[in-house]
Amino acid sequence: MQRHGTGRVHAGEGCNPRVPRRVGPSRGLLGVVSGLAIAAPAQASAKLVLIPEASILIGLIVLFLGLVVVVNGLIFKPIFQALDDRASRVEGAKERAEEIDEASNTLLRRYEDSIREVRAEAESSRKNKLGHAREEQLGMAEAARGAAEARIEEAGAELEAEMVAARETLRASSREIAQAVAARVIGREL
Repeated sequence: MQRHGTGRVHAGEGCNPRVPRRVGPSRGLLGVVSGLAIAAPAQASAKLVLIPEASILIGLIVLFLGLVVVVNGLIFKPIFQALDDRASRVEGAKERAEEIDEASNTLLRRYEDSIREVRAEAESSRKNKLGHAREEQLGMAEAARGAAEARIEEAGAELEAEMVAARETLRASSREIAQAVAARVIGREL
């Protein structure tokens, strides 16, 4: 079986004889042309009238005009009305779609503006809290530094007082020790 560009199948060698044979377009055309060539000549009428009588012509014109009115009323007007209705519905749908699109764009702009405002407020609040925290931290560090310095001064004063007391004690003790040592060296009490 061979396939040609026409899409029709032609039987070749080795084809199944049970499968019907399809005819290509050139063979079908050849059959029509040969049928026309063999056809009998047409019988022309000797009474061929190109312009009918006036009464028949008027009747045909009236019949044609009546059919035009009927066809116009039954077919053309409903079709054109349906097309006009469809066009108006499409136009209305387009207008509603544009209104909805405009409304959605407005809502989107409002949403984006509110997001920007909330972000700005959050950033401002964050900076404000961070500034307060830094001030509080500096205040606490300053207070701790002041307390530490006061404690250092107290400790320095206590140390100085203890050193003075120790010196006094040491002076008093050194006289006693010196007298005891001198008494032992001399062997008598002074």
